[in-house]
Amino acid sequence: MISTTVTGALIVALVGWFATILVISRSSLSRGQKRFWMIPSWIPWLALALGAPILSGMLPLPQAINIGGGMTAGMVVSLVIARRQPPQR
Repeated sequence: MISTTVTGALIVALVGWFATILVISRSSLSRGQKRFWMIPSWIPWLALALGAPILSGMLPLPQAINIGGGMTAGMVVSLVIARRQPPQR
């Protein structure tokens, strides 16, 4: 089970990632470039969120990799599903 500290760090990372997505969506990049930067912009937030619990010894590295990989895989799947759905009119 994930501790409340790690859960809080992941929530902060998600909020930061959503703020980054907002900035990317308001930028002048093309639609393809915006979609490309969605997942890579998550990686620094994930590293910041899980770095402190790893360094303090609260979270072992293999468990952190599993948590980060699972969240990233879920985001990629949701982006693929969102891309496959036809736009609603």
